[in-house]
Amino acid sequence: MKKQVIILAAGGGTRLRSASGGKHKSLMEVGHRRLIEYQMGILASVGIDSVCVVAGCCAGQVRSVVGDRATYITNPDYSQTNSLYSLWLARDWVSGPFALMNCDVLAHPDIYHRVLAVNGSALAYDSSSGSGEEEMKVAVEGGFVKALSKGLPKHQISGENVGILQFDETATELLFAEAASLIALGNENQWAPAAVSGIASRVPIRAVDIAGLSWIEIDFPQDLERARREICPNIPGCSDRSLVEVRIAA
Repeated sequence: MKKQVIILAAGGGTRLRSASGGKHKSLMEVGHRRLIEYQMGILASVGIDSVCVVAGCCAGQVRSVVGDRATYITNPDYSQTNSLYSLWLARDWVSGPFALMNCDVLAHPDIYHRVLAVNGSALAYDSSSGSGEEEMKVAVEGGFVKALSKGLPKHQISGENVGILQFDETATELLFAEAASLIALGNENQWAPAAVSGIASRVPIRAVDIAGLSWIEIDFPQDLERARREICPNIPGCSDRSLVEVRIAA
């Protein structure tokens, strides 16, 4: 069965508003490419063309850029909910194993390749990060994910969640069931990793350490600046120079 991909892109990106110029956060330009264009390009390069974008804020902007390369699901309550609810809205679109991505992540192609190469469920994490208050922390034991939370105790932290995951068929069923249970209990404003954490004890999710590879989650104006100045030059296909090198190699 061909793998499907969900890109979560409903949030308003209020913390980026001063640097966004009215654009959705997935449309921020880094290296003269929009974030979501870079992500779509990587997916196309590995043969994935079944993509669902869960949009909300500035949904029209996102559609105008991505066009017919994706299916769209709209989260009309994006301002009162979070990524868990956006994920749950895509439950009827998914028909088997799928990958899950956040729209505000700029990451080296090898990170995507390492996760997608796993035979089964997998999550990319960076063992060199995870100490910041805003970072989604990951607990890893024996090479598998045990828990995810921004509030993990320090002694349990193995690294930071990158925001690139995949789920096999069994994990997919459990993930959406967990999301439904959390939402039924009034947790619409939770992050999607809450559902991942909820099933980690019931299904193996391989923890893929990508420490040393360039990536960044762009939440704040300073993240955008760092992405442009430090991260993009180290990612093939991001900067103008990299694009030229990729074309020459091809």
